Amino acid sequence: MISRRAFLVTATAALARPRRARAAEPASFSFASTSSALGLTTQVIRRLDLEKKYDLKLDVKLLDPAAAEKTVLLRQADTGLFPVITAADVSLKGQALVLYAPLLYMHTFMVVWQDSPYQKFADLRGKRIALLDKVSGAYRGMEVLAGRAGMSFEKDFQVVTAPPPAVIVFLQRKQADAIVIHEPLVSKLLAEGKFRVVMGLNDEWRKTSRQNWLFLCAAAYRDWLDRNRAAAKRLCDMLVDAARQINKNPDLIEAEAAFLGLKTKTEIDLARERMPQFYPGEWNEAVVAGVFESVREAARLGQIKQAPGPELVALLR
Repeated sequence: MISRRAFLVTATAALARPRRARAAEPASFSFASTSSALGLTTQVIRRLDLEKKYDLKLDVKLLDPAAAEKTVLLRQADTGLFPVITAADVSLKGQALVLYAPLLYMHTFMVVWQDSPYQKFADLRGKRIALLDKVSGAYRGMEVLAGRAGMSFEKDFQVVTAPPPAVIVFLQRKQADAIVIHEPLVSKLLAEGKFRVVMGLNDEWRKTSRQNWLFLCAAAYRDWLDRNRAAAKRLCDMLVDAARQINKNPDLIEAEAAFLGLKTKTEIDLARERMPQFYPGEWNEAVVAGVFESVREAARLGQIKQAPGPELVALLR
């Protein structure tokens, strides 16, 4: 007959085993990403097994940029990409979104045909420009740069919005005078030898700013962050780690060429040269200050009602 003490020891051990198993399971979140430049980050996380390093599991949803933003806004994903200025705008309208990790510097360019007469942004005034939806970082960025140049993007240009594949078709069929599109699609277009860049949005921003234009961050609702603060901190660290890996090892771009839709050696070589610079490898007070610089500029130009307070951004500890 089993003693009472032995019974209690056995029962306690049996009860403890499931608790230990549950504690060992990594935190799991859905993350809205894209199949373009940001998607490279989540691909590298998988390739380098960073989820294991940071004790996380991501259910990555690959969408076009505008759809990914809407997925986060509608709480159809726990967290994911969100443009800084759009986050400021929706937060002023009562949506408690918080930016808690950097994702991408502005990696968007204005592209025209090689034989086009347009040499600068202002030359396209009154012309047809195709780009992503109004919630996108590209659209918000163009609003800011137009305002800086004394123009209204919506009033002074014929603006057409569409998903990325359609934007490119507008240019190829000459149904738009210019397009505003992101990497690696820019590298693919340049590799054809038929197109050229009129303006890099980040280059234009840096003419008056002291740092790169951080336009895309990871965002989540404040209540989600409050419930998952420790895991969100690890997620932030993992995203920054992946960015650093891309910074120092462009071979990762070639390794993920199929994912990025890069087919030829010229496309791959251009992407290896052009893309690493757009991945932010730090998330600190200086980077956060840059976030608020772009928000204040958008407010000054009337693109948003006002600059939100510090609650817009979190440096998780």
